Amino acid sequence: MKGMHRSTGRSIRDDVSYPDHLYQSIHDILSTLIGTRLCRREYGSIVPHLIDEPCNEFTQLKLMNASATALIRFEPRIKISQVMVSQSADTPGYWEFTIAGKQLSSSGDQPFNQIHLIGAAA
Repeated sequence: MKGMHRSTGRSIRDDVSYPDHLYQSIHDILSTLIGTRLCRREYGSIVPHLIDEPCNEFTQLKLMNASATALIRFEPRIKISQVMVSQSADTPGYWEFTIAGKQLSSSGDQPFNQIHLIGAAA
């Protein structure tokens, strides 16, 4: 898939070895609160709503559920097998999301593993 980088405005495309567009898409889904897109009210996740909840195991489970549900719904290029969420040791106030699974492509399924930091300034 081909698209535009959200920060630089340059063209990006997916490559099996370095899926830039997919990384940007996953981060966008996880950091967009449901109901904030004008033409796509159902797009996004409730992850931004959960970020400020207490840092405990219950919140961690809610974040894993919310992220997996949103990615299954809005990102057809991946098949998720595992979502791990932990508090970032390096950056206080951020959660570290590790998404693992398979990247689906016309040339065959490839292993997929990405880490995303989502927090107050996501």
